[in-house]
Amino acid sequence: MSDQFIGRPPRGSRSRRPSRIEKLQPKSTSFESTAEQSRRRGRQDFGARRRRSMQLRKRLIAFGAAFGVIALIGMVVGLLFIGDINDRLQGRIAEDDRAVELLDRGKTIERDDPFYALVVGVDSRQEGEQSRADTIIVGRIDPKQRSAILLSIPRDTYVEIPGHGKTKINAATAYGGAALAIETVKEFTGLPISHYIEIDFAGFREIVDALGGVTVHVPERINDMEAAAYVRSASVIEAGEQRLDGAKALTFVRSRNFPTGDLQRIENQQKFLRALLNESFKPANALRLPSLANAVAEQVTTDMSVGELAGLANQMRGMEDSALQTVTMPGSPERIGNGSFIVADEEAFAVLLERIKSGQTLTPEADLAANQITPEQISVSVRNGAGVAGVADNAAGRLRAERYDVVEVGNMNQFVYDETLVVYKGEDEHKAEMVIAALGQGRSVNYRGMYTFDSEVLVVVGRDWDSGSSAVPQRATRE
Repeated sequence: MSDQFIGRPPRGSRSRRPSRIEKLQPKSTSFESTAEQSRRRGRQDFGARRRRSMQLRKRLIAFGAAFGVIALIGMVVGLLFIGDINDRLQGRIAEDDRAVELLDRGKTIERDDPFYALVVGVDSRQEGEQSRADTIIVGRIDPKQRSAILLSIPRDTYVEIPGHGKTKINAATAYGGAALAIETVKEFTGLPISHYIEIDFAGFREIVDALGGVTVHVPERINDMEAAAYVRSASVIEAGEQRLDGAKALTFVRSRNFPTGDLQRIENQQKFLRALLNESFKPANALRLPSLANAVAEQVTTDMSVGELAGLANQMRGMEDSALQTVTMPGSPERIGNGSFIVADEEAFAVLLERIKSGQTLTPEADLAANQITPEQISVSVRNGAGVAGVADNAAGRLRAERYDVVEVGNMNQFVYDETLVVYKGEDEHKAEMVIAALGQGRSVNYRGMYTFDSEVLVVVGRDWDSGSSAVPQRATRE
């Protein structure tokens, strides 16, 4: 007998597909006639050809069903032909018993039930074992109706993180990975999360490049080296319809260098998801699936199997563009302690969540955050009214750190102000209150023609200002 193993290969050996026997020669003792041997071989060859044909057909069906990337709430590429793709996709999540336990797996894709998926974008270039989430989206997917609602939660949202107190929601992944992110979002929204999908932005461009790029309308010119990971060739994107490669796509979805800051970034992310979905549905992209499979498997972690992804893709195939709705959590920026947060409008958010749960068509009014004022939209003048050197610069620095548009730093005519005032015009009291929240102190006052300033808000720094550092008296100057 030759030195071969029988049955299962020994532990540690590499699994391989067994070779197919092309010809079967009968023993010399066979009682088959030549004709019987020929018929038997024909049946074997036909069976083998049929099996190969069915395997190929299954692969082609899978290729036709696959259509996207992970940021589409599980409507992702179902690449069935790579043997270890499940292991690479499920990776860490399969080993996280707590995360799997928190998922509501009662809502299955196979049953066509509407279900919720949590999509988290992280940047592995950040230091530490776990990275803070850069993007947080909860999607309600309805396979039967072929519809989806994507709820974006700003990363600076002020929430209770179990075991860590109140802080920004994006810290959940850094504190406790997928499990804590799932638990935090479930408690914050009250939505049962059935699936978890995590994409690494550091490899996001590889996924887009594997698709051959994505065409998207860029609302305004972008020039952002930080969002481009300091890749100069990817830092500038002109306005208008653009074909974005992976590097520029990363810049597009990460940049916050806009008048409306993070809100515009969320809108761009939602716009890119739509464009990506359309790109993925193109039949011409079937040939790109092998490279796309590798890119997705390397950069994506999910509890969903390849079979579930492919099944979902099949169910959602043909979804109308109008059936994909995007909405942002309603809230406003507030200064809490030493940090700046987005605080949810509880009443409006509760109404929005009920609409999402029922699968209702969302009206434009439902996306309240899109119409909110952000710090970048508020111009502020800062003047020293206390006669203490450095206090105006200190206040201006605090506002700039919170992305307010500080257009002037100077002195009042007289240093007679004991109290820090935030002066507004007309109906802009809400802007003054935002500035007060950013400063951590101050009282709003209507200008009533008593103050002269060209900005929307004037900050008069009084003697009660707490700059956190020593200061010396300063001589008054004319404005």
